Amino acid sequence: MPINILVRQTASLAVACLVGLTAGVAAQATGVGAADRAEQHNMAFSPPLLNLDLTVAPVLRNARGLPGEDGAGASEQDVGEGFQSNMAFHSPLLNADLSVAPVIRKARSLPSDAVAGRFEHGVASGDPLADSIILWTKVTPLLSAQPIPVSYEMSQTSNFASIFTNGTVLTSSDVDYTVKVDVKGLAPATTYYYRFLVGSVSSPVGRTKTLPSENANVQNVKLAVVSCANMPYGYFNAYTNIAKKEVDLVLHLGDYIYEYPNGEYGDGSKFTPSRVPQPNAEIISLADYRQRHAQYKADPDVQAAHHRHPFVTVWDDHEFANDARPDGAENHDPKMEGLWSERRMNAIRAYFEYMPIRPASSDQSGKIYRSFKVGKMLDLIMLDTRMHGMENGTNADSSKNLLGQTQEAWLYSSLSSSKSRGAAWRVIGNQIILSPMTIVGINLGSIETWDDFGDSRARLLSHVLDNQIEDNVVLTGDIHAAFAFNVPKGSPYNIFKYNWLTGSGSVMVEFVGTSITSPGPTWIEQTVLKLTQPHLWHQNASKRGYMILDVQKDVTKAEYWALDTIDSRSSGEKLDAVVETKKGSGKITKVT
Repeated sequence: MPINILVRQTASLAVACLVGLTAGVAAQATGVGAADRAEQHNMAFSPPLLNLDLTVAPVLRNARGLPGEDGAGASEQDVGEGFQSNMAFHSPLLNADLSVAPVIRKARSLPSDAVAGRFEHGVASGDPLADSIILWTKVTPLLSAQPIPVSYEMSQTSNFASIFTNGTVLTSSDVDYTVKVDVKGLAPATTYYYRFLVGSVSSPVGRTKTLPSENANVQNVKLAVVSCANMPYGYFNAYTNIAKKEVDLVLHLGDYIYEYPNGEYGDGSKFTPSRVPQPNAEIISLADYRQRHAQYKADPDVQAAHHRHPFVTVWDDHEFANDARPDGAENHDPKMEGLWSERRMNAIRAYFEYMPIRPASSDQSGKIYRSFKVGKMLDLIMLDTRMHGMENGTNADSSKNLLGQTQEAWLYSSLSSSKSRGAAWRVIGNQIILSPMTIVGINLGSIETWDDFGDSRARLLSHVLDNQIEDNVVLTGDIHAAFAFNVPKGSPYNIFKYNWLTGSGSVMVEFVGTSITSPGPTWIEQTVLKLTQPHLWHQNASKRGYMILDVQKDVTKAEYWALDTIDSRSSGEKLDAVVETKKGSGKITKVT
């Protein structure tokens, strides 16, 4: 996000009426056929909120007679099963915008060329578990806007000499022809290759990997950590470089897309080919968010990383609008741009259609905070400080709840459960900086840190201390700078509770990754931070890049990789720093 650390930008908050959540409205209608039920269970037809104008019921027409590859009509049961398997139809909002209900169009006796398509947006995988993983793609239809059958194949060999599992699902314009499949029955800690097919047309081949079983002893786990990829600011060289590295997964901490038109935050017209955002306007409608997501997925650097590694993602603010919260955003004017609740719903729906993410729950709530058990080595705990947090975010003060009561309780339970099961480390994926960033106790002015929710931070640190939960690492994006912090319970200026020289008094460490392209703080701001933050042990806000987190039994290392340039496509990079924390220390123990 655009950030000025020293000057607080007054937020214009749009207090919006949230659209009523009414789960299962369409499913409760009598006489719903198999195809109808299938659409509701297809993960694209219901991303997280049931964001439905209650005066407009979704029209779910039966799709009997949908042709197969040979042109023969499929049974109603076949059609239903196809839509049920495509998670894009239900991940997690019921995919119906407020004016047009989703329609499964009748497809009787369609010629085979009516369902032909190609794959222009690559493939992706995400949210790996020990026995399942999400596969994603998008089909570009060649002729007509009809439902399209899409097959998928998985193999343990790149040439697909033998097929481990396969299946066929349906997609349609109702989910922008996206496909998401939750493939189950996989072996733990195993590399798989996958592809999609429309008739004889194949997608690119993707590679993915399942997690080890939760009780497995593993030597180490490597995560690539990224955030803040703004297309008009430059090339996403970080993604291509990550594709060349051996990591277990890519952790994306948000700002996967940005909402601005060209020129408002970067100029894509100076690049050839153009990197002007599409549509070239601020994105507000569902069609807008879809088009922007599709543009990013068509980028060759984005595709390189997705084709090679599974992703675990959370959103930050720019997947919605700058400084987004549940009740509004700095970059949303309800007088000019309509209800925030509608725009928020559009953003959530497009996100779940286009990202290889598994809904954290099936209660139509849109929760994305969730956790992953990675052998006995670590628990990866992903937070949402945007759409299910920032309670009473207007005029925030330290007593306000950043995570919300439900998520906060879940976080504490996850940390305690991780200790109980014997995981060596707990890694927390977090959008905004947890560490104090004040000057002798004076807030620097950004509402985009935990400083404005000081009681939330104090409760978290008290929980880990009171329950003796050690070896916690926080990973953060958002601020477009590479930082490494010790996180003391109290003020870092209190020399009786925090030792500036040794780091004694730190409860946990926080590794903050720089951006993929978005610009960082100015050199003046960097200098002020360096001189005033005694718990800041590494800093580089001038370079774009990414982190590699290497988690081992006795030590966790954060490698900070800095790109040579984002002005042209280049693989040039250097290892800028390695910051370590030893098991049991709760602090940074080495910087090289």
